[in-house]
Amino acid sequence: MARTKRDVHSYYDNLIYGSVLNKKKVTNHGGGNLQSGSSAAGYNPKRKEFDIEYDNDAEKLLADMEFNNSDTEDERELKLRIIGIYNKRLDERQRRKEFVLERNLLNRSAVEKDLSPEEKALCRRYDNFMRFHSKEEHEDLLKTVISEHRTLRRINELKEARAAGCRTSGEADIYHQQKRKREAVENSRRVAQAIKGGQNTNINNMAADGNGSSSRVAGQEYSPSDIMGAYESMLLSESEKRMCSEIGMHPGVYLKMQEELSKDIFKGNVLNKCDAHQMFKMESSKIDRVYDMLVKKGIAQPESI
Repeated sequence: MARTKRDVHSYYDNLIYGSVLNKKKVTNHGGGNLQSGSSAAGYNPKRKEFDIEYDNDAEKLLADMEFNNSDTEDERELKLRIIGIYNKRLDERQRRKEFVLERNLLNRSAVEKDLSPEEKALCRRYDNFMRFHSKEEHEDLLKTVISEHRTLRRINELKEARAAGCRTSGEADIYHQQKRKREAVENSRRVAQAIKGGQNTNINNMAADGNGSSSRVAGQEYSPSDIMGAYESMLLSESEKRMCSEIGMHPGVYLKMQEELSKDIFKGNVLNKCDAHQMFKMESSKIDRVYDMLVKKGIAQPESI
């Protein structure tokens, strides 16, 4: 049966791009599985190469070097030494690449998948020790560190609750729950003040397009100077101002999102980031940053491991 032009086109599409289009798993030489999402890190599983390799300019060392019959012994010896140096740099490049693939560092670790930003930052401090451990040993270390961190945080919460007059763990939980509610009410009050005393801006419309006032072109982000000069920035902490500057979000939008998320969290409608994504029409990465800020404030609960 003769193939049509469309059949041939479909065949080569599946052959060349099938692993990406169909999101198939590609097994690396280290025994792990590389998801098609590894392309986001600049890694090509079929060629086993990164778009930008370690020591990417190593080839410049001998790019213009040639061996000529007129070379003296000293010149030839020098060129061979340069090639030896280049080979050592290639060996180091290969060693680092194999380490990344064997540890499956292109994909998010299962241990860190649902950690809070604070806990992820804590894990990053132990990355330097990864080369001294096996993958399993390092994961056990991170689990121990996270467990210790949560235990110490719980101890501090209990100390605070005890100072407030609580005598049991249940009373402490109620105390912190009420504390989070008070903070949510305070945030709502701050938003109300911002709306009354701030610029005449439709914050609901700003939250809908995720970038700022309705007079701005959709997709355009605010510059740090715009954010710091906004009236609502007076109501933000330094960490909140820094976050708004990093993601280009107007303080009024952030305060409104914080208010809406806080209400739904206490109603039990928002339990994780996926629930929060459904509330706003904007980039999920921005919603994640706002949700992480609520976790730091104790309003939202960190997602469990």
